[in-house]
Amino acid sequence: MNPQKKVDLKLIIVGAIGVGKTSLLHQYVHKTFYEEYQTTLGASILSKIIMLGDTTLKLQIWDTGGQERFRSMVSTFYKGSDGCVLAFDVTDLESFEALDIWRGDVLAKVVPMEESYPMVLLGNKIDLADRKYRSVLENHLMDSIKLSPEPSRSSCC
Repeated sequence: MNPQKKVDLKLIIVGAIGVGKTSLLHQYVHKTFYEEYQTTLGASILSKIIMLGDTTLKLQIWDTGGQERFRSMVSTFYKGSDGCVLAFDVTDLESFEALDIWRGDVLAKVVPMEESYPMVLLGNKIDLADRKYRSVLENHLMDSIKLSPEPSRSSCC
């Protein structure tokens, strides 16, 4: 009998204010959605435990505030993180264009130049039929990834 491996991971989610970081995390961790959220000031932390093969992953996910005036404070939460989700609103081109700044800020705070650091780009709000999101998709992402509002069929998480 193999003993199970246990891994603790600190993940951060960053992006502009209003892109839906808190909503995404509550949906992922608690499977709940609320129409209204208050702006995250600083950071909040959510945890989720998932099984991946014989490994138990404990995810500590730091939901960081996206307000510009708190950026220097929020960046202190990046230290010790094992990965990052860069979030943007597919209906808001400015939130997409700001990702370079967010990415640079994270890399400047957590990664020695010789090391790699995993990041995932996540486009949110594709499910909102009343909003136009074609410009971000067509001009920036169509050759890279396929976005779909359909539920994930992954058995992992």
